[in-house]
Amino acid sequence: MFDHDVVIFETDPDDVNEVHALEELLKKGKGDTIFLALTGNDVSIGKARQLRQIGIDDVLPLSIDGESMKSVVDEKIIARRTPEKILHDGPAALGKLISVTQARGGAGATTIAANLASSLAGGQKTMFRKAANSRVVLLDFDLQFGDANVFLDLEDNGGFLQLIEAVEQPDDRFVASALQSHALGFDVLCAPAPVLPLQSVRPDLVENMLNILQRQYDYIIVDLPRAVVDWIEPVIKRASHLVLATDTSVPCVRQARRLIDLYQEGNMGLPIEIVINRESKPLLKSEHIREAEKILKTKLAHWLPDNPKLARNAVDLGQPIVRAKPRSDLGKALSKLASSLSVADQLSQRKEIQGDRRV
Repeated sequence: MFDHDVVIFETDPDDVNEVHALEELLKKGKGDTIFLALTGNDVSIGKARQLRQIGIDDVLPLSIDGESMKSVVDEKIIARRTPEKILHDGPAALGKLISVTQARGGAGATTIAANLASSLAGGQKTMFRKAANSRVVLLDFDLQFGDANVFLDLEDNGGFLQLIEAVEQPDDRFVASALQSHALGFDVLCAPAPVLPLQSVRPDLVENMLNILQRQYDYIIVDLPRAVVDWIEPVIKRASHLVLATDTSVPCVRQARRLIDLYQEGNMGLPIEIVINRESKPLLKSEHIREAEKILKTKLAHWLPDNPKLARNAVDLGQPIVRAKPRSDLGKALSKLASSLSVADQLSQRKEIQGDRRV
């Protein structure tokens, strides 16, 4: 049994003796074998988690079709063959958290988040080192309007909903089972398919998830909800950057200013990266732009040109622009944004390491 890559079997999680027998069997040696349990469609989250805790890699409904089964098996095999990277202790070694939000609905936060994840996972050339792949995870925390899965051609696997409904805090295995591996080299936590109340998520759940993920990934990209709720506080406190998508209209600029003030209350030193979406960088600053910079108290350095046809095609194909059309004006601008964040994080890490040495 342990000589096979994948073992798929039917089990009844309500049968105590059967579950105990499975536990004893898995204790004898699991190796790299992937165990998938098929159960009734009405199995409770608690029972499914119990099966995972004894060593079963995933619990699937008996009604699953062949194509979906193949997709799950492929995903598990890819994840198993990818070496797990556990970062060392110390503040400089923790994965960097980049939160992404927007001044209004439709300003492009999810486009930015998906392309940042793809760019950073593919490696960025910097002044310090050659391009290198990073371990990246994208968390779609927009419970009610999250559609990062659409931008990445993924179907929600129900993982986030299971995390939300779990009574106990998730462990490493539980969090890992909620993630989905993307073919472009990064992992994704999809927003739940059903629309949930914003208060469905607990701050302690977010805190615990980030504790786990920051020791396993180089970058955690968080697509924030378009609302202010208490459970985003752990995200803001840990963030190394806040990327704020907006345009230069007066209402958007003023809303962006309000959001900056709000988030910097929770993290006073939080660097804010303003991204002007659907506008090319002007050759000369107009009075309108200078006024916006005055209100935002920063220079507007990041501009994403308006290319609606390319943006629409990328969504329809479920591919990030930086991979589908990397040489396009929009692809280059998104890659440049990711590169600037990577450089900033490396500078910060170097300062932290030098500070530790002086101590």
